[in-house]
Amino acid sequence: MNNNNGLVGILVANRSQRKYVLKQYLQHNAAKLKIFCFTPSSIKWKNKSVIGLHRSKGRWMLSRFPFPQVVYNRCYDTNQKIIERLGAVIGSQKCFNHINQFNKREIYNNLSRLLIDYLPETVAYDKEKAVQLLKVHKTLYLKPFYGHKGKGVYRAELKDSGEIHICHHYFSPTLIVRDPLQFQKSIQTFIGSTPYIIQEGVDVLQINEQNFDIRALVQKNEEGLWSITNIVSRIAYEGSYNTSICEKVCLSIEVLNCLYPPDKVNAIIRSVYDLSLRAAEIIDSNTSYHLGEFSVDFTLDNNEHLWIIELNGQPQKKLYDGLLNQFEVFKRPLDYAGYLCTH
Repeated sequence: MNNNNGLVGILVANRSQRKYVLKQYLQHNAAKLKIFCFTPSSIKWKNKSVIGLHRSKGRWMLSRFPFPQVVYNRCYDTNQKIIERLGAVIGSQKCFNHINQFNKREIYNNLSRLLIDYLPETVAYDKEKAVQLLKVHKTLYLKPFYGHKGKGVYRAELKDSGEIHICHHYFSPTLIVRDPLQFQKSIQTFIGSTPYIIQEGVDVLQINEQNFDIRALVQKNEEGLWSITNIVSRIAYEGSYNTSICEKVCLSIEVLNCLYPPDKVNAIIRSVYDLSLRAAEIIDSNTSYHLGEFSVDFTLDNNEHLWIIELNGQPQKKLYDGLLNQFEVFKRPLDYAGYLCTH
């Protein structure tokens, strides 16, 4: 493919992100696309053009471009009206990851049709339901519908003594209450009017007394097909349940090799591949989404069962620095953009 038939725009939130993001993708532009970075404010709707930052003859330049053939959205929580307007001009299926801030309840409802055995019970927050589920499961996580990087996630644990420990990021409690009414009032104070879900707490397997997750990066390739680029683990700080604020990132196989014999490790990795690709198929079947990449976060319980904790529509790319296949992380979205340019 030459530069004349593959014009791709990467949408970012603000000007300061343009060069940083573009540098990462230009290094891995195997499809030889013409790529530029732009922001929502740089779109000139009247004359259907975009002011974008690009690299030309070794120099960074700002130029006016026609609307790109394909838009790769790296702008988190994008104004959907902008995406719809772009889609009306270039085609609705030419903008991928147009939704990248997922509604956790909606994702659960989609996945539960076929993957219910791998999903912790999840419902919209209701104060009566919270008390009821706490009695059933003993541990709950309360998460914003539109959470990001573990922000605003609370853990509630019902102890044998009847005390309820409410935690934020760490297992040590932020607050201890002694009856359900206090629990309801305290949670309401923490979450306010923000829509939340309640998620069943899983008895998480640890490594060296630290929580870890298993994150599968699922991306479409140059044929428009889903593939697994990488499977990594984030190891939480000691005493923390939040793997989003992690002490270390490594390949999941390294963690699993410390816990299981090789045949068991291979079986777990195969299951991660299978479940991630099944999740991709389910999301693809919902026409509200047009994704080129997302990640699936798993945890293992003490019975070696995998649980899908959540999906992320804008995977953090820094996680893969220095790890196997780190360049594919940036290459595959461009491969998929190249595919969309010709289909």
